[in-house]
Amino acid sequence: MTLEVGVKSLRIDYALDGFRDYNDYYRTVAGVSVPGWGPQMVSETFEDNFLPMVGVVYELTPTEQVFASYAQNYALPRGRDIFSTAPSNVVTVPAPEGEESENLEIGVRTLRGGFTGAAALYYTTFDNRLEAFSSEVPGTGGTLETYSQNVGSVEAYGLELTGAWKPEVLNDAVYFNGNFTYNHTTFQDDIPGVAAIAGNLLPDSPEYFLTGGVTWEPTPYLVANLSARYTGERYANFINTSKMEAFTIVSGYVDFGDGFGIGPIENISARLNVDNIFDEDVLAFVFTSVTGDGFFRPQSPRTVSISLTTEF
Repeated sequence: MTLEVGVKSLRIDYALDGFRDYNDYYRTVAGVSVPGWGPQMVSETFEDNFLPMVGVVYELTPTEQVFASYAQNYALPRGRDIFSTAPSNVVTVPAPEGEESENLEIGVRTLRGGFTGAAALYYTTFDNRLEAFSSEVPGTGGTLETYSQNVGSVEAYGLELTGAWKPEVLNDAVYFNGNFTYNHTTFQDDIPGVAAIAGNLLPDSPEYFLTGGVTWEPTPYLVANLSARYTGERYANFINTSKMEAFTIVSGYVDFGDGFGIGPIENISARLNVDNIFDEDVLAFVFTSVTGDGFFRPQSPRTVSISLTTEF
């Protein structure tokens, strides 16, 4: 059995002296133009001086292990999330609290030469969870700015399976890899005066995620790969009314070259990439919102690229 124990301590000081944004220069109140808040001096300190962590690995056999870990973490809001936005009705904005989390994981793994695999269960709780909000920057005609605010407590639990296999029957020229994740993450509190979200799933957090791939390497100078990524259904907002469809993206590449050279030109290689082979037309990326539909970006269409690399 191997046991590792540690403690970390975090502290950061934020300070801003000057103008933050539009409202510090100029405001409109009841249709009347008035001076802005003017330059501000704002500061905040975030610290947690005791964050323990412990990990243990127990060898059942020379190739099988059981592992477990526990850790406390502390995530800090970014400085611009606290100070860069000047409100319309008060001079300062309350700073978000630092996000605190407790993480527990237990699992098993095997290391058998041609096959490696692991299965793990995890449970995580958050206090003062930081979630991203998006809003339009005034006067920009649609430019979005993303910032973080606290949304209360969040609970997450799930299962992760991962593995890689290189079968001997194929002369070690082909190997497979895959990962499956089930993740259930829910809000535990409402946002007072904003939205009732307790029990809802976190936006942009699919419950099911699956990746897999196969790689063929018949010679040292040729490597080909085909991979697929499945993303399950997820929501675009905190109130879970705007649902995004599940989708699968398949991509691949071929690498040519291994130390080949001509005269002064050395290590010539080429790579062909094809992303989104089946040209899936889906909304793959989202800037989440609390009650609206969110702001979406589509998956890039089928993209073919060729790159040549050499040394002189």
